[in-house]
Amino acid sequence: MKQEFQNTGESTRKPTDSSMQERILEMQHDFTESEQRLAEVALAHMSTLAAYSATELAQMAGVSKATAGRFFRRLGYESFNDARSRQRDAGDKGSPLFALAGIEPGGVVAEDSLRAHLSDDLQNLANTFERLDPADLKKAILTLQRGRRIFIAGFRNGRVLAQYAWALLTQLRDGVQLVPGAGLNLAEDLADLNEGDVLLVMDFRRRVALLRPMVEHANQVSAQVIVLTDPSATELPARADVILRCVNKGAGIFDSYIAAMSVINHLCTSLGLALGPAARQRLAQIEALHDHYGDLHR
Repeated sequence: MKQEFQNTGESTRKPTDSSMQERILEMQHDFTESEQRLAEVALAHMSTLAAYSATELAQMAGVSKATAGRFFRRLGYESFNDARSRQRDAGDKGSPLFALAGIEPGGVVAEDSLRAHLSDDLQNLANTFERLDPADLKKAILTLQRGRRIFIAGFRNGRVLAQYAWALLTQLRDGVQLVPGAGLNLAEDLADLNEGDVLLVMDFRRRVALLRPMVEHANQVSAQVIVLTDPSATELPARADVILRCVNKGAGIFDSYIAAMSVINHLCTSLGLALGPAARQRLAQIEALHDHYGDLHR
């Protein structure tokens, strides 16, 4: 973290139409230590920010109310009340219903919509990889390499990411399992989870309550936990051994998972290189079976 310094300016940027999350991510490298703590609290409570006062947020971050006021002015708001009012008006950003309510049918030119979509996805990728700590990536790869077995968990949109991770990891090593499996037998699928195993969790909004007891079970049996999540998550990251945050802002109705997919791809490619001959041998065996079954067009 950066050393604390006296910030005398009222605001370092002009108000824009960007979300508070975007503003925080754009400015995070310039924050003081106190502002970093406020940023973490704001991101963690983004969906319910309107329910808090400036004093309550300051207390949660361990800073003064005056510091909190300067922080929100620095983000471009007139005051914390202005920021809270805009968050209240923004509605539930995790719900496609709320997002759809703000889009006028036929009001956006297709070309402009596509350009905005591309711009947001590129920004998601840039923000994600700028924030990722190489040490966390290295630890995640080593954990996936050394784990006796890997259990991959995800629900709703996180299920798609979990299936993608499973599809790549199972080509590189054995002992990779998607939970819950096809039978949706969660208890049976995790009954064998134990010390030496890895639970890889996809925790993206809107969050599913089942993930917490799964992670708590992993903690109890001393399994390693890797969490891929969005910037606003706090509950599961607090119980994880490795946290990889992926920005998922969507330009339209739905959140974007392009950054999370890219991180998973990078992790699995790096794991393949780390496994070396073992991964090559497994991939060669898979190719031989494809030839035997004749299931792929050559």
